[in-house]
Amino acid sequence: MVTDQEHLNNLIVAAFGREMEIYQYQINVDNYAVMLAALPQESWPDDLVQYKEAAIDKLPESLDDDAVLTISEHQYRDRIRNLLRTEKVEQSKATRVRDALKAQIGTDYDTLVAAYKANQQ
Repeated sequence: MVTDQEHLNNLIVAAFGREMEIYQYQINVDNYAVMLAALPQESWPDDLVQYKEAAIDKLPESLDDDAVLTISEHQYRDRIRNLLRTEKVEQSKATRVRDALKAQIGTDYDTLVAAYKANQQ
């Protein structure tokens, strides 16, 4: 049988794990935001939008290197936008779980999780 103290300890361990998970998602969100700032901001060029889903190695040989680079940068930008959205959604889910753990732990949450963290270092 699990004692009340063991249950509380398990909640604290899980809460710390969620705090770290939320933090890791934030690192990714921040990185993707920086990456997006360095990629094209404008919409797909009308003459290249047909290649939005094309693999780079399947592009026509008639396209010059500048066009291929533009296609590649826009594809990468679109991929990063999707990854950013995914990270935000997953971070939101982790936050909900953390908040549920926080409610179970109670008013001493910050102190107990900080103490657990200090013991991990």
